[in-house]
Amino acid sequence: MQTRNGITKVECFVVITCIVIVMGLLIPSVAHVRHGGRRAQCATNLKNLALASIQVSSVHDQFPGYLNDFGKFDATKSNEEFRSHRKVGAWGVSLLPWLDEQPTFERWTEDRYAVVAVGQQIEGTTPDGYLLQAAPDLAIFQCDKDDFDGDWLGGRNSYIANNGMCHRGPRHENEWTIVRDDGESVNVDFARSMSVANGVFNNKAQAVDETGQPVAIGPRVRLDDFRDGQGLTMLFSESTDALPWHRISADAIVEALVAVEQPFLYPESSRYIHGMVWHYEDSQGEDSEVRDNAMISAVSTAMPVQSIHRINGAFQGEPRLSDLARPSSFHVDGVNAAFADGATRFIQDSIDYRVYQSLLTPDGQHSEMPKRDHRLGSEDF
Repeated sequence: MQTRNGITKVECFVVITCIVIVMGLLIPSVAHVRHGGRRAQCATNLKNLALASIQVSSVHDQFPGYLNDFGKFDATKSNEEFRSHRKVGAWGVSLLPWLDEQPTFERWTEDRYAVVAVGQQIEGTTPDGYLLQAAPDLAIFQCDKDDFDGDWLGGRNSYIANNGMCHRGPRHENEWTIVRDDGESVNVDFARSMSVANGVFNNKAQAVDETGQPVAIGPRVRLDDFRDGQGLTMLFSESTDALPWHRISADAIVEALVAVEQPFLYPESSRYIHGMVWHYEDSQGEDSEVRDNAMISAVSTAMPVQSIHRINGAFQGEPRLSDLARPSSFHVDGVNAAFADGATRFIQDSIDYRVYQSLLTPDGQHSEMPKRDHRLGSEDF
């Protein structure tokens, strides 16, 4: 009887086919597990940001601003060959001590340390002129799902803060009137848009507008002001369009920081580059014409919600920065969000815009929301 050595071609083909089938079943499962792990890590980052901001509010009796003044670098007190400059930073700087980044925070708060280099070609600076010692890449500010520009060095960021009601700018001519359904007429200026009822993070820096007039500084916002509940007030979410955590403007602004003898010009983009805002729009608006907020002088009902303003809202062309100041992510069907009670939730991008507005307004009854009587329920998100 003849014995057979090895396997036949048919048997080999069957084995290979089985391996391919098994791999086809395993690869999607592995990818799903990896995606779930990244989403969970992103949620953990947001939770830590929320807890840090709560600690700041406890120590300083208020939440930090989206624009904060940390003093000046005094060139006469340092051996470093940099020019004197202001230290104006975003909310991320305020949280550094509670994120185990005290040395970086001291760069911003002690007058012997510089944070920007102007007109100097030195190693160790970001593309926008900040020193890497003051604007390092920190894992806490980065979601693993984000596809960062490989050429950018320093301050990479995936997260945005609740900056309240969208407003066109700090100048007096930017004020507009809202005529509510109940007949109440309200003049909404830059200061009112930053009320404790409309949002959490506001302007904290002394600045002037383009006409030289002082820009309003936002009120103190405390946890006690969250009358709708800490678990129903969003502090942070994520954005694929967020700029580096140390930036205060979409434009290069280091030259303005060096002009220490001149009033600081308020950078109007600071509210939007790593913030989320809500617009005076209603998901059940009756007006079929989508209008530009900048053209409205008085409205009796809110205009319909523009699709770009929704979570993960799509857009074409070149949108305004205020349009991009909404949560977005590379996760499937939604975004992670952190709340004022320290909890995190995954928010579906199909969420009703009224619910989104309610999550950003700590006190909906006294906010400028089109429908102030809207009440959140557990089934809303």
